[in-house]
Amino acid sequence: MSQATNRPKGVLYTVATLSLLAALIHLWVMPEHFEEWWGYGMFFLVAGVVQVVYVPLLVRWPNQTVLLLGMVGNSAIVLLYLFTRVVGIPFFGPEAGEVEGVGIIDVCATASEAAIVVALGVLVLWRLAGERTTLMLVLSAILLVGAHLPHLLLLLLALL
Repeated sequence: MSQATNRPKGVLYTVATLSLLAALIHLWVMPEHFEEWWGYGMFFLVAGVVQVVYVPLLVRWPNQTVLLLGMVGNSAIVLLYLFTRVVGIPFFGPEAGEVEGVGIIDVCATASEAAIVVALGVLVLWRLAGERTTLMLVLSAILLVGAHLPHLLLLLLALL
């Protein structure tokens, strides 16, 4: 097996590790969020469990649908994190509307999730490159970067 053939598998294992890291952080902070409100605790429980379950799914069946599900799910969590740090907790619970502080542990989880999105995007583009023309690859890369510009801008705002 050539090194080029092994690269996607290495990326898959990296994504799996990052997903486990984010899941463990979510499960670790879950009890304190249950103390705040059951809805916040359930969010962290569900996010952690889904991120754990995603690992064998990704490693065993790394098809386009699984990759896209990982991108969408982790993007949603990153966007929610940024929203709660810039605008405030949306709609529900006793702290609705309050802006959350930025902590090192939540930055670690969010950085893991952002890296997952980027790595899965690379795998999707890699597969497109093998199936389509270079023009399709360039257009996909532009769309991927464009889709994450709001993430980057919100992250910069949150850090200021």
